[in-house]
Amino acid sequence: MAQPVRIGFLSPYSSIYPGMVPGTISGFYSGIPERYHGLFHIVPEYIGQGGEKTVLEAVHKLIGFHRVDMLAGVISYRALPGLVPAIEKHGRPALFFDAGEYLPYPHPLSDVIFCNSFQLWQSQFALGEWAHREFGEKGAVVMPIYDAGYHLQSAFRQGAVTAGAEALDLHVLPYRPGGSQVTEAIGEVFSALEQARVSFVHAVFCGTEAREFLHAFTQSGLKGKVPLVVTAHMASDEILGEMGNLDMALYSASLWRPGAQDDANMAFIRNVRDFAQQKPDFYTLLGYEAGLLFSQLVPEFERRDWKAIKEKMKQEAVEGPRGTRSFCMGSTAPCPAVDIEKIALGSNGAQPLVIGQGTPLPYNHAVYETIHRENISGWQNPYLCV
Repeated sequence: MAQPVRIGFLSPYSSIYPGMVPGTISGFYSGIPERYHGLFHIVPEYIGQGGEKTVLEAVHKLIGFHRVDMLAGVISYRALPGLVPAIEKHGRPALFFDAGEYLPYPHPLSDVIFCNSFQLWQSQFALGEWAHREFGEKGAVVMPIYDAGYHLQSAFRQGAVTAGAEALDLHVLPYRPGGSQVTEAIGEVFSALEQARVSFVHAVFCGTEAREFLHAFTQSGLKGKVPLVVTAHMASDEILGEMGNLDMALYSASLWRPGAQDDANMAFIRNVRDFAQQKPDFYTLLGYEAGLLFSQLVPEFERRDWKAIKEKMKQEAVEGPRGTRSFCMGSTAPCPAVDIEKIALGSNGAQPLVIGQGTPLPYNHAVYETIHRENISGWQNPYLCV
């Protein structure tokens, strides 16, 4: 039997999603027919929190020492430009995954680099536009320094501006070393929001801080009076799964509904269950979509025809739980479907109800450049990798 294709996988640490890397890899194999599993061998390389220097060292190690055939992994777009020379010198395609905390670069960085993003920024843009149309002037965005450093809040704000918003309050909680970033500061913010009579509150938090914010909101005078709009991550099972006791309603935007009954999603859930005996999350989905792509390229991988593999990765699309997905980010890439949801939290857990369709941002839209210009954060770690 021929030697398998060795895929070097850049593997960050996440305390929020400890199964981030294993889930992405199991999703990848779940998207490939079992008879071809032996064709691909994953070589993981730990990159900590994913800073550019650490990632570049890992790339050199995978290429020069482990002699991998191609690269993949979970990294931030902010770390990508520094990797381009090494990847292009290697001459093989690379496929990277991300949550969508940053918009892709307006122009391709390299014709051998491909991405599969969950596109959280798209849900944020659609949510901002919907929130302004639904609730009017003036809303407020609340977030800690960490989440403020990504494009999520900028995408939401630009969505609201697109819908006609003239004012949107931004509240960034001060950093508190060694303590909660929420509980010690949020009361003052809530008081200010009540006095300002905001039309809605948009929360951008992750992990433990997301849960702390939701608990604090239910204890404030805003509950039941001011609509709460949250990110897709804050509305996920990982955050809301144990919070049914809050007895409240909130709004969010969904790029993928785990409970959807369409054939593509049911096949995804079934394949992941059969291969990994696990409940899939969005990282599993990203890996699965890559597996579907690689399944379409099996003849080329068997021949090690890297020129054909690169060209087909530019052209091929897959049909999965998120609809049609391609792996070249550009003006021809299909925009995702975005569901606007109202989520009721109660004794039966989180009960989402689709109440509308959001409007995603076209890849060639002028707002694309605006968001890139206004966010100058140095955050290099992939979102949720803390």
